Amino acid sequence: MKISDIMTVHKPSDQPSPLSFINDNCDIASLSPTAIAHLSPLVLVRNEQGQETGSVERELIAYLHATCDNWVLGQIIDKFHECIIAVDHSGRIFYVNEAYSTILGVAKHSVLGKQLQKVEPGATVLEVLETGEPVLGKSVHIKSINHHVVVNIYPIKRNGQLIAVVSVFRDITETKKLSQALDKAQGLAEYFRTQLEEHAQLADRTIIGKHPAFLKSLSQSMIVAKTDAPVLIRGENGVGKEVIAKTIHQTSKRNAKPLISVNCAAIPESLLESELFGFEEGSFTGAKKGGKLGKFELADSGTIFLDEIGDMSPVMQSKLLRVLQEKEIEKIGRNQNIPINVRIIAATNRSLEQMVKQGQFRNDLYYRLNVVSIHIPPLRERGDDIGLLAQHFLLQNNSKYNKNLGLSPEVLRFFYLHDWPGNVRELQNCIEYAVIMCSEQEILLDHLPAHLSEEISEKIVKPGVKKLIDMASLRETQQITERELIKQSLLACNNNKSAAMKMIGISRRAFYKKLKKYGFM
Repeated sequence: MKISDIMTVHKPSDQPSPLSFINDNCDIASLSPTAIAHLSPLVLVRNEQGQETGSVERELIAYLHATCDNWVLGQIIDKFHECIIAVDHSGRIFYVNEAYSTILGVAKHSVLGKQLQKVEPGATVLEVLETGEPVLGKSVHIKSINHHVVVNIYPIKRNGQLIAVVSVFRDITETKKLSQALDKAQGLAEYFRTQLEEHAQLADRTIIGKHPAFLKSLSQSMIVAKTDAPVLIRGENGVGKEVIAKTIHQTSKRNAKPLISVNCAAIPESLLESELFGFEEGSFTGAKKGGKLGKFELADSGTIFLDEIGDMSPVMQSKLLRVLQEKEIEKIGRNQNIPINVRIIAATNRSLEQMVKQGQFRNDLYYRLNVVSIHIPPLRERGDDIGLLAQHFLLQNNSKYNKNLGLSPEVLRFFYLHDWPGNVRELQNCIEYAVIMCSEQEILLDHLPAHLSEEISEKIVKPGVKKLIDMASLRETQQITERELIKQSLLACNNNKSAAMKMIGISRRAFYKKLKKYGFM
């Protein structure tokens, strides 16, 4: 520790003239007890140019010198869960902590004093020895023990010269195995056929889609639901990240406990801490009488869903990291921390990897949250799911507004051509608006929201636009998607017709009419 780390600003007019001076770059450990004893009670600090930059009490220097010796520091570092190894400028190992010895299964004496080149040839630490540049958040495979780790490596320099390199890494071998298991998932349809329990659990949920990428997302959510691992759900706005979060919670062992959702982007930074962790009565001016329970307390033994996690400020990122590490929250105005048992599911539409590189998101928090990552594809990449969803929302809104409308071929054609920047949410709102506005027998282009009119003119109405789907095939597509919707609802509800009609939101009469029409009875 340097004197500059503990000195205070010196005000000559307020202090007696000291008898001792010390350089602000002086290492406390380099001072002897005798030298410290001969210092005056208040020591002035000077920089390399001899200018006074601050002051420090002799008593504090003596205290730090007595307590911060190498043995104590070693004991502190041994309490870390992360593995730590340090080498000198030649690559010779001079320090490893207990976690390194335990996780890697090697005794300290077997590696101390040895050249890293012989212990682990090709180690990334050796690259840092050559370049002098740090390596942050790198995934590394330690071949000698077949372990996967995430490593941060820092060069240590004195007077511009590299004197040592320290590597801090975390074992992610089990996480790697889980990711590999997720990659082998075959798809939700096959999963449903072999897991009858999931049939019953999903019967009251509206999950529409058959595109392979979407089915893979659902399959991953069903697999990870059986664990307590943190999940990071990725995807554009409106793709249904919260639907996946609810699916994970409702098919998990925590389903009897609450799922608490928090939109990190919708709550001002000044209020987010009290929303997440709560506060005690009288903890600040205007604090609610009796205090307030935070979202983490409300979600205890259940699940908390942190949407738009990429919009969380650096300060709140640090506080959330502490919750993940310590399994406890620090309530505003409370002296004692509160232990919590909460499963965390986060979601974002931003690239956290890019934010980490730009210093906008903590890399340690990123790796804590990103144990299992689930990507939900945008609607424009889901092909026939557009028609399935359109028919589903049409049936729902027909029932809601007591109508019996169809979708015109031109409208279906436009739906397949539109990019859907708002994804499923945009399609849902578009259909509801059209059902409300339509007074015909079927929804026409004129019934769609006004903000789509320019695109409709360019892609459908404007003369010379090539027809991508002829009228007959569009009518055929409409029937196919409607039949597929009925089929999927029966499959998801284990052929329970009452549950199926409730799932897609149509009347019993209309449902049985369609069953007969499409040959299901």
